Amino acid sequence: MSQTICTQSAKFAIVGEALFPGTKFQVDITFTDPSLTTGNVLACEWFLDGVLVDGINGLQLKGQGYCGDHIVAARILTTEGWSGLKTFAFANCKSILDPFLEGPAEVKEGNSVEFNVIRPFTDDTTFEVSSSYTFSASESGYFDRNIFQSEYSDSLVGSKTVEIQAQPHGGGTALIRHIDIINIDQPVIPIADFDYMTVRYLWQDGASGGLDVAVGLENTNSDFNNQYLGYGNPSMIIPSHGTEKNAYLWWTNDGVKTRGEESVLINLKQFTQDYAASNIKGDFNHIDFSANDFFVDDANNIGEVGLYAIWRGTPSQHGIFQLEIKAYKGGVMQKQGDQFINQGGTEIYQKIFTLSTKKENSNLIADYYRFGKLRFNKSTKKSTLSLYDGSNN
Repeated sequence: MSQTICTQSAKFAIVGEALFPGTKFQVDITFTDPSLTTGNVLACEWFLDGVLVDGINGLQLKGQGYCGDHIVAARILTTEGWSGLKTFAFANCKSILDPFLEGPAEVKEGNSVEFNVIRPFTDDTTFEVSSSYTFSASESGYFDRNIFQSEYSDSLVGSKTVEIQAQPHGGGTALIRHIDIINIDQPVIPIADFDYMTVRYLWQDGASGGLDVAVGLENTNSDFNNQYLGYGNPSMIIPSHGTEKNAYLWWTNDGVKTRGEESVLINLKQFTQDYAASNIKGDFNHIDFSANDFFVDDANNIGEVGLYAIWRGTPSQHGIFQLEIKAYKGGVMQKQGDQFINQGGTEIYQKIFTLSTKKENSNLIADYYRFGKLRFNKSTKKSTLSLYDGSNN
């Protein structure tokens, strides 16, 4: 490089393509000060990757070099002396390919994952340009910049497909990726002391014969274990000799349409009155008292109600149906159409869940999808509702 002292600041810029697909390249000097013109330039020096390029004295540098990243520098000589150096970076043997959206194919409910927009080049290198895009999700979560936070849902369907989009800030075509939100819930839901529970089945796009339901008392230490009501069972109420007022279980109807609903009432108040809690402790026959002598055995106090469903015909693609659970304390229950309504009491729980099953065409309870159970304790008045996904069944 010449040892001539620089006497003026650079009043120009180097312009060119940042990427050249082949080995050839070209960059030019443009003036940034109106007082400077081509006629003012007496000489020009170019440097490529720190080495002076011999034989080039004009305002354009054209050449051919090895593939990779390069830096060119230039300075000009005017009557005022040599300017300072200006630099420009470029790469050759390289061009941009279409960007793509990078991220996981699935994410569990409640987890957060990162998505990035990647700009690839023909030399197999990439550049991450996520900051130039706005990210969004069609449902089941939200983005904080490029971090997707999946949300919990009441659905018990095994997975849900969600569309992720990355929209360039300057407009243009959005990048799209589909991911699966994996349901992690098999909830065990505590429910406060209640008298009545309604289990309402709803389906919108099911089999042509509708959804068959079954609800029955199980492990109750009563005379009504493994007796179920619903389609294929002999009675609308349990016990069969009971009335609508004192029935432990009461079924509204048999829905046989593609879209419909059915409801079952669980009268826990009546059942626990007829089969009261046991407070029997040990018999104290032994001289050295044991812990069991002071322990109330809850085996006779704990019972379950099994919840089942099956499609009467071939189900839709995903076999989806919904389940609405309501619990009441006090009042009385009345049947109104396809539902049970509480009069005079207090609603203490309400939730709608989405479930699915592929099981179909059977009246045998062993063939049904057992999607949940209500487990209750007559002594403590505590209950839990457990639900399970059946999308693979």
